Amino acid sequence: MKKLFIYVFILTIIIISFYWLHYLRNKEPIKIGLMVTLTGVYPDLGREIRDGALLAVEMINEKGGINGKPLKLIIKDNKYNIELAKNNYEELYRENVIAVIGPATSTTAKNLLPLINEKKLLAIAPTPTSTELAGLDDYMIRLRPTNKDEAVILADYVNKNLNVKSIAIIYDIINPVYTKDFINHFMPHFDKNVKFYIYPFDETKDNVKNLSRKIINQSVDAVLILVDVYNTALFAQNLRILKPNISILTTIWAKSPRLIEHGGKNIEGVISVDIIECQETREKNEEVNNKFIERFGRPINCISIYGFDSVMIIKRAIEEGATRENIKEVILKIKKFHGLQGEIIFDEFGDIQKKPFVLEIKDGKFRKVKQ
Repeated sequence: MKKLFIYVFILTIIIISFYWLHYLRNKEPIKIGLMVTLTGVYPDLGREIRDGALLAVEMINEKGGINGKPLKLIIKDNKYNIELAKNNYEELYRENVIAVIGPATSTTAKNLLPLINEKKLLAIAPTPTSTELAGLDDYMIRLRPTNKDEAVILADYVNKNLNVKSIAIIYDIINPVYTKDFINHFMPHFDKNVKFYIYPFDETKDNVKNLSRKIINQSVDAVLILVDVYNTALFAQNLRILKPNISILTTIWAKSPRLIEHGGKNIEGVISVDIIECQETREKNEEVNNKFIERFGRPINCISIYGFDSVMIIKRAIEEGATRENIKEVILKIKKFHGLQGEIIFDEFGDIQKKPFVLEIKDGKFRKVKQ
């Protein structure tokens, strides 16, 4: 009888342990990696993507996670260093994340792509737009159209509405995969009578004030600025002080509330291009915007929306049975997702199918231009 009791006791312990371990396994978080630039040069894109992703994870966990499992966002700062970005990705691979959100710039994305394809760990790249990243059967999914799409739209608007005869282009040499690609798709859409003046810019060496004066001395009608948000604001201020009526063009790289904060009145009338109109998106997603304000003290902006949508795409894929090994195939099979920015449609290569439009800063806000 005593032996029977011992056997029953041991069997009970084994059964309880089995179910306890099963319970713990079911409660283990689903890990998502996030690898962007948070410090050093170009931190704005990364910080906004991080904040959007954090809010999405928190909102999902507040509602019980995914299939009863919480999400955990593992964040890495690549400091805009290619080797560090590779190390970050390797670390996230070893952490057994289901997918990685990032990188945020085209130059980092291009240099990281061979490693991503080798490891076959999906990367959702919210903001890289270089044309050479598109149309590839790879393990990177992109949430924005290519530079070609955006450059053509911007050039067409300039041709039809600004009547320019000369354009200066300031481009950042540290992110050439993005800046040079945009230039190569922008310039061919003007006739031979339009003159171009190309100015490479290195923040560590070049003086914004001196370069602005040099550009104005060329009597240009418009300036396309392809640098980060803070230097875009500085250039806009200096150019407008020297020539108040000069047309200023920029892109998604500088499309941030900080452009308006730092540019002040000299940023009015700046022309940009995007697939999201922030104010309209906030109004359509009032709950998310209010939670973002509560969490971060400011309204959600276009870059944060990409971070939020990246998490929601991963969530939908997991709900459809995605694992680390097949999440790319599941996403491409689903093809259509509903995000804060509206319908997100991927082609067979994981490139987004969405037409950009022109925006103008009016009364301190980016507003869609009616054409």
